[in-house]
Amino acid sequence: MNIRVRNLFCYLFLILFVGCGSRNNSTHGNSVASVQVEKGKVIPNVTCAKFVNVSYALYLPSNYTPARRFPVIIAFDPAESGSLPVSKYKELAEKYGYILMGSNDSRNGQDMNTSAYIIDALFSETSVRYAIDSTRIYVTGFSGGARIASLIGFFQGGVAGVIGCGAGLPATNQQPRFTPDYIGIAGNADFNMNELISLDRQLDQAKFTHALILFNGKHAWPPADVMENAFFWTEFCSMRNNLIPKNNAMIKEYSALQESALKKDREAGDLISEHNHILNLIRFIDGLASTDDLRKNLTDLENSPSYKTSLSQQEKLIGKEMKEQQALNDNFFSKDLDWWNRKISTYDVRIKTGKDSTDVRMCKRLKSYLSLVSYMSYVRMVSAKDSAAANHAMAIYEAVDPENAAKTKSGK
Repeated sequence: MNIRVRNLFCYLFLILFVGCGSRNNSTHGNSVASVQVEKGKVIPNVTCAKFVNVSYALYLPSNYTPARRFPVIIAFDPAESGSLPVSKYKELAEKYGYILMGSNDSRNGQDMNTSAYIIDALFSETSVRYAIDSTRIYVTGFSGGARIASLIGFFQGGVAGVIGCGAGLPATNQQPRFTPDYIGIAGNADFNMNELISLDRQLDQAKFTHALILFNGKHAWPPADVMENAFFWTEFCSMRNNLIPKNNAMIKEYSALQESALKKDREAGDLISEHNHILNLIRFIDGLASTDDLRKNLTDLENSPSYKTSLSQQEKLIGKEMKEQQALNDNFFSKDLDWWNRKISTYDVRIKTGKDSTDVRMCKRLKSYLSLVSYMSYVRMVSAKDSAAANHAMAIYEAVDPENAAKTKSGK
């Protein structure tokens, strides 16, 4: 296989995680404490049994019992907020019967040894503390946390699947060592959307089992109704792999949801979205239900002149956006604040008055990207004790994203 992630900003997130290696088995004690955890409720802080300086948020479904094994999803937030994804998706965990764990310690900017230690601690919990199906361990993350999840799934192993939200693989020239089932999720105003589109194509060429969900939203953990796609995905992959019985009712439920989405695409004349929905329906139910008619529809759509025109326009937009991102990087410290204010104002005008929805979304992605570059540059310059460069980065950050800039300055 030949999967190497190349984008303009992945090193801004996780240049640190590539060397985690295998999990070490060091512990802080010789026995596992017996604990009683309330079911059907988010527990925001559970201390690891053997790694007492590591904690996580937890949700056990109300039907949890040690008498049988449950699937688990381990979540990595980029800002140490384990409760955020666990609380956001607890209803889904309840509906589908999953345990949720969210790291309270993992965050962007950690050294690789700390990250490896946290990963070891959480996986230790899955083997010693809860009744977990070892064949159905999944990892998810948002932004930098998605890169941690992908690092575990593709390079460290031991999981059935990866749910990558708002970012793809970590920056590395290494080839993946493992082939987990993978589903990517990104908003259409997420500056990492094009990265995930590119990764989806690479995974397709490498014959991975994979899917990509695009939704109307920004760079954030996806809404629960969007994340439900990931639960359908893990369930269907488990059915295909004969890990759980085939559930025809669930397959019909998912198919009906996608047919409804396809109807809206056709009414709106959105050929790219229609293509994505047909392709995902095939990927989700292949091997579980007939996909012959869907494949014919997909081929007919791909051969239509209208779709080819739409696809060409999309490719041109992606190329334009990547060049603009590179220009933002190249000009970051060389242009003064007046230049940046004019640049940001141009984006704002296009967002407010633009009639081309694709250009509006691109401008939103570029503003979000500039916000990220500003934040990371500010942190880097503060660490380097370069006050002039740090002030410059903060001034751009305040211009493009005043709310988050204020939080950063206040230390929140």
